[in-house]
Amino acid sequence: MAEFFKMPQASPTMEVGRLLEWKVREGDELQPQGVLAVVETDKAAMDIEVFDRVVVLKLLVPADTDVKVDAPIAIVGKSKGEDISALVASLSAPAAPSAQGAGGTSGSPRNAPLPSPAAPVATPAPVAPPSASSGAGLGARSWMGRPHTPGIEEMPPWDAGDAPLAAGAEPARVRAAPAARRAAAEHGVDLSTVKGSGPRGRVLRSDVESAPKAGAPASAPAPVVAASTAVRNSMMRKTIAKRLTAAWQDAPAFFLSARIDCDALVGFREALKAAGVTVSFNDILLKAVARALREVPEVNASWGEEAILRHNEVHVGVAVALPDGLITPVVRHTDTKGLAAIAAEVRALAGRAKEGKLKPEEYTGSTFTVSNLGMMGIEHFTAILNPPEACILAVGSLQQEPVVKDGTLAVGWRMKLTLTCDHRVVDGALGARFLQALRKYLEAPALLAA
Repeated sequence: MAEFFKMPQASPTMEVGRLLEWKVREGDELQPQGVLAVVETDKAAMDIEVFDRVVVLKLLVPADTDVKVDAPIAIVGKSKGEDISALVASLSAPAAPSAQGAGGTSGSPRNAPLPSPAAPVATPAPVAPPSASSGAGLGARSWMGRPHTPGIEEMPPWDAGDAPLAAGAEPARVRAAPAARRAAAEHGVDLSTVKGSGPRGRVLRSDVESAPKAGAPASAPAPVVAASTAVRNSMMRKTIAKRLTAAWQDAPAFFLSARIDCDALVGFREALKAAGVTVSFNDILLKAVARALREVPEVNASWGEEAILRHNEVHVGVAVALPDGLITPVVRHTDTKGLAAIAAEVRALAGRAKEGKLKPEEYTGSTFTVSNLGMMGIEHFTAILNPPEACILAVGSLQQEPVVKDGTLAVGWRMKLTLTCDHRVVDGALGARFLQALRKYLEAPALLAA
C-alpha cells in the first residue's frame, strides 16, 4: 500500500533538514538499507535509508529544499501500479480550522492552509512604480511638467534662457558653465556626453578637460561589483544561531579568568615527546579539566527548573571549527583515559567532524566544553555557554612573557583561561574552586600521570 515517506529526525536536535540530493528517480526500486536521499542536518550531511523493499512512486520535494521533520518528502509503495491520487490530493487539501481559530479573523496566517511540500513558494508579482505624470504615488510631484524626485527639495536643472518644458520633453540645452562651453568648442567635446560635477549637475571646465576627446577611444567602464553577497545559511549555522541566542538570553552568565604558570607544562610535554608519546597541549588540558571536574563535581552539572542535575560521568566536548560553523565532538569518560588515548580520540573525532561524518552519539551528551583559540594567536576571549552545560572554558594562547620569580625578572610561559559560568548552577566561589583545581594540575602536570 502506498504511503508517505517523511523527513526523519536524523539528529537529536534536528527540527528542519535540507534535502541536498535525491539518490533515486521515480519508479526506482530500493532494497532494505537502500539510500533514498542525502539530507543536511544541523550537524552533518547524512544518507537517508529505507528499512523495507519499496518502489519510489513520487518525489514530492525538489533538491536543495528545507523540510520540517515529519513532513512528507516522497510517496513509496510495493509496486509501480499503485494508486497515489488520494495521497497527492491530501497534500493540497486545506486544513480544517480549529475550534479556537474558527471565530478568529478570516485570512489570519495562523488559520491559512499549509502549502504542499512539493509546491514552490509563489513569488509575488513585482509592483510597477507609479508614473511621475499620474501623481498617484506617495509623494509624487512635478515641476514645470517634469518629475520631481520625492524627498529632494531641489528644482530640476534647466538653463535660465530655456522655455518651460512640456511633459516628457528633454531640455533643449545642457546646463554648463561658459568656460566649459568654450573648452568644449576648443577640444571638440560634445557637452551632452559629459557628466557634470557642479551644482545640480552643471558641467564645469574640469569635467570637459577630463572627458574623452572627439575621435579618441572611450575607456572601458569599470566592472560593476555588487555591494554585498548573500550566503545562504546552512542548517548548522541556523542551529548555532538559535541555540546560542537562547543561551545568551536565558542563562545569567558571568566570567572568571586566571593566568596559569605553564613552565612545568611545557617541560612535561617535551618529556612525553622524547618518550615517543605524541600529545598536544590541548590534550593535556582536556585531561586536567576532567580531573578538576572530578575534584569539583558541582561544576559538572546542568540547570533544571525543578532540580540541578549533577552528572556522575565526565564527558568533555571539544569545540572544532568547520567552514559552516563549529561542532563539539565529545571525549566520553575523559577522566578515566590516559593522555595518549585522549590524543588519538580527539584526532579521530576532529577528522570525522571536518568530513561531516560524525554520528549523533559522537557530538551529543557532553557535560563540559573546552574552546581553544590559542593555536590561532588569541590571547584571551570569553565563550558562550553550550546548553545545557553549566560551564565552558575558553583557552588563550601559550606564550612567553616577562615574569617575576623570587624577586627577579625572568621569562616564563603563561596561558590565560576564562571560565563562563551559568550563575543558576555555579556561583563565583564555586567557579573559583574549579579554576584552582585546574591550576593545580596544569602547574604540576606530573599529577595527571598518576
